[in-house]
Amino acid sequence: MKEKEKIFFIYPPAPIMNREDRCQQPTTDLFVIPPLPPVDMMSLSAIAKKRNYDTIFKDYSLKNETVYDFLRDLRNYKPDFLVINIASTTLENDLSVLLHAQDLLDETIVIVKGAVFNFNAYPILQKYPQIDIALQGDIEEAFDEIIQYKDLAKIEGITYQVKNKITTTKKRETAENLDFLPFLDRDLIDNSFYTRPDTKRPQTIIRVSKGCPNHCFFCLASPLNGKMVRYRSVELIVEEIKECIEKYNIRDFIFWSDVFNVNNEWVQKLSRKIIDENLKINFSTNTRVDTADFETLTLMKKAGCNLVSMGIESGSQEMLNKMGKKITLEQVEKTVAMINKIGIQIYAYYILGLPWETKETIEATFKFASKLNTQYASFYTATALIGTKFYDYVIKNRLGEISYEKPYIFPSVKSYGLTSQEIFEYNKKFNKNYYLRPRYILKMVTEINSLTKFKSYYDAFIRLLKKY
Repeated sequence: MKEKEKIFFIYPPAPIMNREDRCQQPTTDLFVIPPLPPVDMMSLSAIAKKRNYDTIFKDYSLKNETVYDFLRDLRNYKPDFLVINIASTTLENDLSVLLHAQDLLDETIVIVKGAVFNFNAYPILQKYPQIDIALQGDIEEAFDEIIQYKDLAKIEGITYQVKNKITTTKKRETAENLDFLPFLDRDLIDNSFYTRPDTKRPQTIIRVSKGCPNHCFFCLASPLNGKMVRYRSVELIVEEIKECIEKYNIRDFIFWSDVFNVNNEWVQKLSRKIIDENLKINFSTNTRVDTADFETLTLMKKAGCNLVSMGIESGSQEMLNKMGKKITLEQVEKTVAMINKIGIQIYAYYILGLPWETKETIEATFKFASKLNTQYASFYTATALIGTKFYDYVIKNRLGEISYEKPYIFPSVKSYGLTSQEIFEYNKKFNKNYYLRPRYILKMVTEINSLTKFKSYYDAFIRLLKKY
């Protein structure tokens, strides 16, 4: 009997990061952001197992393992395919493992995935002849064809090289719905590692939609996933939730989307299905300020929604306008008040250091964030990822050489009014001072309703003090 072919999925040795394409962020420096399950790898593994492959996954960042640990595993496992998830901000570091491993890869097909390959695949493959194939766009169908050994020239949505000849195939048409996506292969990972920060219970991701009709200056969502919002069917989502409950005893979820509530009718349908099925789950998701409404959020709360994240981005209307956010500060205040009334927690995101940032606009952001006083907030420094309008603007206007020294923490470029170091100092100050305000501490103390939550908040507080 023929031995099963093998696929080795990895996150290379690097800082701990969430590597999904539009959310490539480090978690070691963002103390309220937990590591997330490797969604794309779990998706590809599910496909591979249906083709009778043996699969394993290793995230070398979780235990500070090195390239030598990777080489040991590669030598022992001897995979037919090696699949590496590459983050734009750690590109050179991630791909350096191939230089060390090149003598072990003669019988292995090397596949890479990551947002950067949608925009810059050719020169990367040219620099790294160890790479055989780069996946682009919706990657599942192309991957399925690759592992069936179909003719690469006929597989849409890839860039590949054979004998130093690099070819990019026809772009794969975007699927109108996402029902082709498999249930994630949760046997691939240790689910107990990926927990909800406040309760420490296992938490997993359910993919619900892709695409965003807006195209903010700094964001990769639309360039990667298109402006048309595409959904999985409510029935498939609920079936995957049931599998998580029954097979893995997981009842805490992140509903993964570029923007969850563009179509509130669909959100209400999903929420009612969860309620009608009496699933008794908890979930978090995201929302835009200008599409949230009371009826939908109330249903979401009843279905188990405990937290929504919102990209508020700035406390300056001028900055919001320039970054193409298409919201107003007044809308933000009204939506936050509505969500507070319903009883859902809020995680607010802010971005510091876009080209037009000044001392006045950056301080207005902290003042506005303090006024809103949401349960969680992160202040990111602007990171010019290739594929965004921000990246193109930096190149065109010569705002400095883009560097990803500490992505989302230390700015990749300066603004017109502030130096990179000044933006970095504001970032440190805001992320610390937000959580040390007496008004915030009082708010959070009144929300503690269990010993587990108390311990979680206390541990986070101590980490904050140690970090800053």
